[in-house]
Amino acid sequence: MRRILSASVVMALATALLPIPASLPPVAAEPAEDGAAPLVVDSITPDVVDEDATLRVSGEVTNTTDEDLSEVSVRMRYSRHPFTDRSELDDFSSGDGWQPDASGPDEGVSDELAPGAGQGYALRTDVDELGLSGYGVYPMVIEAVDGDGTVIGSQYTFLPHLDPDEDVPEVGMAWVWPLMDAPQRADDDTFLSSSLIESLGSQGRLGRLLSAGAQAPVDFDPGDEDLQEVLGLDQDAEEDEGTGPPEDDVATDEETAQSEPTGEATDDAGAGDEEDAEGEEDAEGEEDAEPERTDGVPVTWAVDPGTLDDVVRAASDDFEVLDDVLAVPAESEPVRHEHTAEESAQVWLREARRVLPADTVVAAPYANADLAAMLRNDITTDAEESLRIGRQATMEALELAPDEDYALPPGGLMDGAVHELFSENGANRYLLDGEALPPASWLSTTPTAQESLASPTGDEEETALVSDPGLTDVLSMPSQTQGDTALALQRFAAETAMIAGENAGGDRVVVASPEPRWDPGEEFASGVLEATESLPWLNAETLDDIELPPEGEREETRRGLTYPESSYETELSSTYLDQIQDVNRDVRMFNSVLVEDNDPFRPALLRLSSAYWRDEEALAGAMRTLVSQEVQEGLDSVRIIPGEPVTLASRTGITGILVANDLEDESVFVTLSVFSENSERLTVESYTDSFEIAPGAKTTVYVPLSARVNGRTVLHTSLHNSAGEPINAQDTEIPVNATGLGTQALIISGIGVLILVAALAPRAARKWARSSAKSSNTAADGDGDGDGDGSSTREEPSGTAVPGEEDPSAESPSSAGSSVEDTARPAGEATGTDRGTGTAEGSAEQPSDNRAEVAVDRTADGNAVPSSDRAGDTDSSASPADGGDNPSGSDGPRT
Repeated sequence: MRRILSASVVMALATALLPIPASLPPVAAEPAEDGAAPLVVDSITPDVVDEDATLRVSGEVTNTTDEDLSEVSVRMRYSRHPFTDRSELDDFSSGDGWQPDASGPDEGVSDELAPGAGQGYALRTDVDELGLSGYGVYPMVIEAVDGDGTVIGSQYTFLPHLDPDEDVPEVGMAWVWPLMDAPQRADDDTFLSSSLIESLGSQGRLGRLLSAGAQAPVDFDPGDEDLQEVLGLDQDAEEDEGTGPPEDDVATDEETAQSEPTGEATDDAGAGDEEDAEGEEDAEGEEDAEPERTDGVPVTWAVDPGTLDDVVRAASDDFEVLDDVLAVPAESEPVRHEHTAEESAQVWLREARRVLPADTVVAAPYANADLAAMLRNDITTDAEESLRIGRQATMEALELAPDEDYALPPGGLMDGAVHELFSENGANRYLLDGEALPPASWLSTTPTAQESLASPTGDEEETALVSDPGLTDVLSMPSQTQGDTALALQRFAAETAMIAGENAGGDRVVVASPEPRWDPGEEFASGVLEATESLPWLNAETLDDIELPPEGEREETRRGLTYPESSYETELSSTYLDQIQDVNRDVRMFNSVLVEDNDPFRPALLRLSSAYWRDEEALAGAMRTLVSQEVQEGLDSVRIIPGEPVTLASRTGITGILVANDLEDESVFVTLSVFSENSERLTVESYTDSFEIAPGAKTTVYVPLSARVNGRTVLHTSLHNSAGEPINAQDTEIPVNATGLGTQALIISGIGVLILVAALAPRAARKWARSSAKSSNTAADGDGDGDGDGSSTREEPSGTAVPGEEDPSAESPSSAGSSVEDTARPAGEATGTDRGTGTAEGSAEQPSDNRAEVAVDRTADGNAVPSSDRAGDTDSSASPADGGDNPSGSDGPRT
């Protein structure tokens, strides 16, 4: 039911609010070098007044001109009539609306104010002297003027007033407290700037938000602990712990890849100690009990999992920070700076894990992915992954699971497709912007935050919790200086007082939800929460407690789910998303060779798809280039190492191809493809083509080759995934030269050895025969001398058989040749027929030659004489080493 004013009251109010002639503009002058405002309001106390209060306003006046100012004073102007509509607050604060005409207190500041000089002031008045009546928000202007009445500077602010004779209207307020930032990394190890690191300290943006939202002391002192170990970020320690099992019990790579923990207890796990187990469970239950907020205003922490993931990465290990990537000339690489694990990130993460569990934590999609644009361009898988990876990243960073009942669409806006995606993933409570469910056209007051939504999956009805756009704008006001903070806090009090004072009927709740990258001053962030608790018209509510009223008590105060036309224009463009999909194809190829079911580049692709890049096209393009390069480097890390050209010195041979996996954390499974450029000349035989390579390892694949024709050709080698797709754009070429010289050389060498043996065997036989004959003659002479009868035996020529003795030369030629050859052959060596083809061919003709050389002639008297010892046949190869020269001729014995 709306408040109805009488005609006389309306006329009086209209008269009071009519514009008065505007004051003269400030002196036109150059601002001071430090950019100081000519008039600053540092404090307004109390923020809410009643008739018994004393109003105090203090601040400073600064001469921002280049001339002296004389008789400078500060005064207050106000109106005795309150605002009647929230929209009037914006008009008035801009200075473009009507001007209040009632004069309040004033104070002389300085008789002479030099350029750049400043002087403080303090105004004071009893509220009952102002003539304010009733509950409402009144306009107030603080002005500095010189002696001529020229306005030097002014500040427009508000004065909420209570009437002790009236009941104070009330409205519930629930807070959504953001811990979000734009994506800070391109690939996993590369930060685009140092802004995230700077924001995590006690005076940084995320540090201030954490401290203010906690409403309790937050310790930014790192202390003496090893924070990496405390937070479980020490990767080396985790790897050391993983090396515990005995060597015999270590699973093979295949077992490791295929085995997964079942989660079932073994038979000996506490089988007989149920009481102890229950006691331990009770103790763990006490330790794991979630903390609850006991002081301050309840808040719902809205986190971007991508931001938390960036913090964890900065806290965990060394990383690189780029200089301004937008300042890098074309075709140049950005300058990279090595950075050790960031201590401030470790401290912030430690405190966040301690503070956030006291309240509800809800997670946006990872990196605040632009879901509407992705679904519109059929990138459904990545849209779904942004929710799954978001929950996982939040769990790893904070060691708590976000409330999956809540959905935070980018910008608080969603169309039907995004709504369906969230609903299918378990959401039933949606934090939306006011534009998503705008007020009904007939409504002139602020509607309550909760609104019903029809479930796209046909389940139970869902709840939309709509933030108030006016409050979001107020919270975005400048608040870094003391003066800005004072004005912003006063505006917050005025805005909420106006909402509470609307005669809307029924219990209402408004949701205060700042922008995702909210950057308030420390005093303002803490001040708005304190004001929520102290302002008499506000009741702090928990977002979880806001429920839809019974159907019979609901009013249709909002239109249906709306996706504004302007949002279509600001989404990530199809062209940009197509470029991301080009990178995604390379990522898919990279993943296809990994042994484990990992997807290491997916977070980087989601960071590229962030809604933050809607207004940052240039930075998004630079980031996409960096990610694309990193993916390509990952593919190039699985490679064939080029070797030396291959010379095939026989008809067949084997060459080794070295394949390397330079990835530090991933095992790969690849297929090696080898084919000959000229299969008529060179054939590739069967080889092991598919294999696994451990991280940082190399393996050699031995490939048998068969040459049909001598000459040069090329082997083309490449690596493929299990589907046969090449993982690199270019083949690795290995030149092969088939000469066939190996087989020919073996045959020629074998023939030469046999010829040499055939040539030396007769000579060795002759030498042996001569030596035997000489020994026989010497023995015969010895016997004759021994008998003493003076008879002597005639010295026989070499090769002549001595009666009663066996003639060595009587051995058959073939046997001799064989005996010599067998003696020269190493033990265990095969005969010519047992060797290779070349050797076998060389031995086939050799026996006839041997028999010809060792053939013997018989003399007329029957003595056997080697054919080579016949008259005129001399041993040209003989040498002293063989028994000396033969001066007696061929028929005489060697001495």
